[in-house]
Amino acid sequence: MDKAAIRRLIINMSLRAEIISIGDELTSGQRLDTNSRWLSEQLGNLGVKTAFHTTVGDSMTDNVDAFRTAARRVDIVIATGGLGPTADDLTREALADAFQAPLELRPEALQHIESLFARRKRPMPELNRSQALFPLGSRIIDNPHGTAPGIDFVVTNNVTSISGSGQCRIFSLPGVPAEMRQMFTATVEPRLIQEMGVGAKRWYFHSIKVFGIGESDVEKMLPDLIRRDRDPVVGITVSQATITLRIAALCSNEIELQEKIQLTVAEVHSQLGLLVFGEGEIDIHEATHRLMIDKGVSLGVLEVGAGAWIQHSLATLSQMELNGLQAAGWFPSLDALDSSCEPRRVSGEVGDDVDPNTLVAVVLAEAAERFRREHDLDLCLAVGVYPTWDAVSSSKSLPSSDFSLSLARRGKETKHTTVSLGAHPDVLYHRLAKAGLNFLRLELIQHG
Repeated sequence: MDKAAIRRLIINMSLRAEIISIGDELTSGQRLDTNSRWLSEQLGNLGVKTAFHTTVGDSMTDNVDAFRTAARRVDIVIATGGLGPTADDLTREALADAFQAPLELRPEALQHIESLFARRKRPMPELNRSQALFPLGSRIIDNPHGTAPGIDFVVTNNVTSISGSGQCRIFSLPGVPAEMRQMFTATVEPRLIQEMGVGAKRWYFHSIKVFGIGESDVEKMLPDLIRRDRDPVVGITVSQATITLRIAALCSNEIELQEKIQLTVAEVHSQLGLLVFGEGEIDIHEATHRLMIDKGVSLGVLEVGAGAWIQHSLATLSQMELNGLQAAGWFPSLDALDSSCEPRRVSGEVGDDVDPNTLVAVVLAEAAERFRREHDLDLCLAVGVYPTWDAVSSSKSLPSSDFSLSLARRGKETKHTTVSLGAHPDVLYHRLAKAGLNFLRLELIQHG
């Protein structure tokens, strides 16, 4: 199939890629693989979908298997690592073995390696000659700053290639991030664009943020949208108790994305309603704060127990954003934040002789109203009781417990609710704090 035909095909279909990271230092966990993430992002910008990340150690058999498997199931493979001159650098030999392509010495590659050593005024070890060996039929990828040229190799045992040619394009690059990135940008990306027609469309993403129900509940409410064969694709992720619906579509530009996802976004809002608190890169403290600014209300925050998680999230907002917002608090240290983010002392809101772990809802509600009046605030949110650090650290997973939320309101009765939460200790504090913020957010929307 010619290049024009391939280009026409991928206008409506995304080529699939696999990234192979090679090295015992990666499989053993001694070093973090940052190359795969970067390469996936670059490929996505070109409209190529990364279907697999593979990490393989320095074993010839495993390397051969990894390359053969990848070449059968994707259109593009990018491998990093294994191009050095030592015995554990096996990529060249693995490619030759996997695809019956004998290695041959390339004089131009050898000349480049020798010139690098000469410029550095060092003799070239004989081992480095191996870096000028390439599988028969492959092309060189120049490495301006290192002794390991890359390999560009087309193999013909792909049974799933989109082009129908049965071919897979393998690019092998050094594992050194700086060298790998430059070689990808200078050589691999232009070849993908010019020779494989990528880049006409790219993957665009849109996020919708949800709080108040679980991941499985979201899927039940949106069964058709989560179907993996739909366009656009909708995925669900959870981080620190916030659910993100990530909508992905292959488009030419942002305008086309908005047109393509319009019905999907509308369906999410229709089905989830007020469970949705925002779109894009936003978390619930930012969404709640924007509502407060829009409505011009002031806020006090009382957090009882092991920390001040709501105060901390509000304090991360800039000074400009905090204009008109007061964030104050009561917790064991009795430290607080005012609207200028300067520490000050607050005392007596609940009573120094009261154990936070024994507070009942009525006491918390009274404390919120008293604090609101004393500081002339429109609202005061009280959250408690955060579990003590000792309780958290002594348990791998905390059982479900009831937590109190009270919201004192100027000119209205104090509003109270109880939430039942149970979670891993790493999540529980975030979930309780976000439950408090969501309680406040819904009040601002419905009655603010």
